[in-house]
Amino acid sequence: MSSQTATRRKISYATLQEIIDDATRLAAADAPTTGNWSKGQIFDHLARLMDYSLDGFPFRLPWLFRLLGKHYFKSRILKNGMMPGINLKGDSGKALLPDPIDDQAGLDHLRTAIQRLIAEPQRCPSPFFGELSRDEWDLLHRRHAELHMSFIAEP
Repeated sequence: MSSQTATRRKISYATLQEIIDDATRLAAADAPTTGNWSKGQIFDHLARLMDYSLDGFPFRLPWLFRLLGKHYFKSRILKNGMMPGINLKGDSGKALLPDPIDDQAGLDHLRTAIQRLIAEPQRCPSPFFGELSRDEWDLLHRRHAELHMSFIAEP
């Protein structure tokens, strides 16, 4: 176990609103991160995936990844959450990896994305899992946030 994973918070979000409440609290407290990204980058990365789930993804994964995602990983991730250490490359990396961004700008983006998720009913297919219901997408966003927000330490 690396020192980065040893110091991660244990989080479980029951609602999308809990994500923004936690992010707002941690940003105001100037909480440190224990991983490779700043708080702004974490917030922006989460918001990007949320935006793409509403507007469509600018990349497509190879059929084998889609097959494995839909039939093997989907239920496991929705039930148990995500593990750290996935390296995004190629078009998915370009679309999802965050550039340096101010913490407040990242938080504002996350707040806007969550407000859209709550207000807008449409969801686009996932490039990894395929078609997901609104409830499945919301659960996936919560699981994704649990992973990345765990790298922000308690102040």
